[in-house]
Amino acid sequence: MVNFPAEGHVNPTIGIVKAFTERGDSVHYITAGKFKERLEGAGATVHLQPDLLSKLQIDTYSTQGLHTFLNVNIQNSMDTLEVTKKLSETFTFDLVFYEKFGAGQLVRDYLQIPGVCSSASFLFPEEFHKNMPLSHLQPNEEALNLLEKMKTQYGVEPENIQQFMNNSADLTFVFTSSYFQPNNEQFDESKVFIGPTFSNRADKDNFPIDMLKNEQVLFISMGTVLDHTEEFFNMCIDAFANFDGKVVIAAGERADMNQIKEAPENFIISAYVPQLKVLEHADVFITHGGMNSVNEAIHFNVPMVVIPHDKDQPMVAQRLTELEAGYRLQKEHVNSNTLKKAVNEVLANEQYKEGIQTINRSFQECGGAREAVHIIDRFIAREL
Repeated sequence: MVNFPAEGHVNPTIGIVKAFTERGDSVHYITAGKFKERLEGAGATVHLQPDLLSKLQIDTYSTQGLHTFLNVNIQNSMDTLEVTKKLSETFTFDLVFYEKFGAGQLVRDYLQIPGVCSSASFLFPEEFHKNMPLSHLQPNEEALNLLEKMKTQYGVEPENIQQFMNNSADLTFVFTSSYFQPNNEQFDESKVFIGPTFSNRADKDNFPIDMLKNEQVLFISMGTVLDHTEEFFNMCIDAFANFDGKVVIAAGERADMNQIKEAPENFIISAYVPQLKVLEHADVFITHGGMNSVNEAIHFNVPMVVIPHDKDQPMVAQRLTELEAGYRLQKEHVNSNTLKKAVNEVLANEQYKEGIQTINRSFQECGGAREAVHIIDRFIAREL
């Protein structure tokens, strides 16, 4: 299995790993070190490559930032290919399971075996990808040198620059339901909506989860990739100082905890929070609208206040709004008053809970990871 080494891309595939390993298949997963424990907990053999992303700060709104992002993607793919090359000297693989982002298609071409793709987010029409800033970027000298090195050392090259963010395959599994997918009628039978897959993660477990029992819980997280979130978290402390219950803030590893003000006793603020366990107790979730977080909230029937920033987040927020499952706040309009108003609205209005439950039912009606594995068996049989 090959993936882009980021939380929102790796976590959705853990259920797939478990479905394979529980029936006795061997799963070799190439990723960064911070995912090793949870993937091994699902039964995978993990092979590490350098983690180029954890501490990287990129302004994707600038041309220079886009160049940096592209070059990191190419280097990340080179690292994945190098691990693949070494593994192929020892193992014979039957299938490559890869994600929309990353080196997956390149690895499939290098190994010359069948491959299937997964999408951690909604599917987007081709026109969407053609209009993405990366589609119009001319690779700089560093990128061209890396691409030439890739072709020389591994004999593969991308079809185009967009491939690093939009791998394709004859069979693609989508970790949502057709009900939640916008404009689902645009996609053919090669796109299989299996719903989100969840698995108990083998994560560190020193979070005081018992403090949330029998409490009204507000959970706040802006994901793992946004920078400069300290001001927002301070705004949340002001907004919910008198919240009747517990307020949990997942600050993330990028936040400077020294820049976050002292909070009342009903707050729990931590760089690391076991999100699934907290969502199991949460009554409302303030989120950036990343698909991984949204799917997990839906799984536990937690209505949301969504503050989208970029990537797929505005589309996710829009879909939640359309289905009356979330309250959208424009990031430009966020302050302590609008935050408080939004949370109060979601807690008071039953429509948000009902909207979430409807999406969750559509998830439960999907085949899930086990069905995906059976479909893959039939796919491989056809390909061989």
